[in-house]
Amino acid sequence: AKLGLAEFQSDTDEELVKELLSMLQLAETDMTIFYRQLATIDCEQDPSSTGLSPRERMAPLMEAYYVADQLTDEVCETTANWLDRYHNRVRQDNTTNANRREQMNRVNPKYVLRNYLAQMAIDRSEQGDHGLISELLDVLRNPYDEQPDKQEFAKRRPDWARHRPGCSMLSCSS
Repeated sequence: AKLGLAEFQSDTDEELVKELLSMLQLAETDMTIFYRQLATIDCEQDPSSTGLSPRERMAPLMEAYYVADQLTDEVCETTANWLDRYHNRVRQDNTTNANRREQMNRVNPKYVLRNYLAQMAIDRSEQGDHGLISELLDVLRNPYDEQPDKQEFAKRRPDWARHRPGCSMLSCSS
């Protein structure tokens, strides 16, 4: 369901998923954003007919990657090749982009409780400001819905939170 396939075909789809998981390890990726952006890919036209470079073909996914330097030519080529296989598989389902996008967006949330947002809410709450907690609760009640006025909650972890305790790493107190 995450990939918007009408029905899992074990003979081909298992390999497609394995390749996807390997590909996603090549560069630091925000998985929530990746799957939402994958839903925006146009699968109704033949990707090989576009004449676009591998980097251009993966442009809709760029928002999901944290470190641009990790997107080497090899990573872009691997990603573009996987996208070609994905296009071909999706086209076998004879579904429209709109139907696939709707199906994918029903199972791939746009909003998740990100560590840095939780830590910000905790920090503010400790100062007596509980507004962010209320706002997060409101957004997370409908994690699959587009909420245009709440886009800041759908963004990748900011650089400042990369190595901050509570934002990028958690500890167990037990």
